Amino acid sequence: MYQARKAKQLTQIEVARLVGISRASYTHIERGSRNPSMNVARNIARVLARTVDELFADDDEQQP
Repeated sequence: MYQARKAKQLTQIEVARLVGISRASYTHIERGSRNPSMNVARNIARVLARTVDELFADDDEQQP
């Protein structure tokens, strides 16, 4: 998810605002320490122009 956000040149604050969640919540989701609801996952995927599977399926392997 980090790479997808950076590719769109967005900050965590910008993604969180576009998704409608707090920056702290988004940070936890991006780090993998919190799982988002399906609705939030879909909104993040929409903002980052990826599928939910692309962002979350192999999240452990994609950490920087």
